[in-house]
Amino acid sequence: MAAMAATSSGSVSQSRLNERLARVLRQKKGPDAVMVGVLCAALVLGLVGLAIHVLWAVAIMVMALGLGLAVANRRRDGIDVVNRRADGEDRSAG
Repeated sequence: MAAMAATSSGSVSQSRLNERLARVLRQKKGPDAVMVGVLCAALVLGLVGLAIHVLWAVAIMVMALGLGLAVANRRRDGIDVVNRRADGEDRSAG
């Protein structure tokens, strides 16, 4: 009976790990492309802002958006590291 409980908890732990890894792999493609787009838009708006001064404010807002995305990605990466460590402890305990 105890062997069955260990097997089921191991399979639950493995399925959680697989789900998290799939989520991480899906997320890694998107934010990089978004960040490049935001930085390119900020650069273009900043350069055009040399001639049309109103666009400086827009460029600053776009850069703030990019900074927010970077902070959000860093927080998500930190959460992923904590989840991986927890899964590693689950495996060693099981």
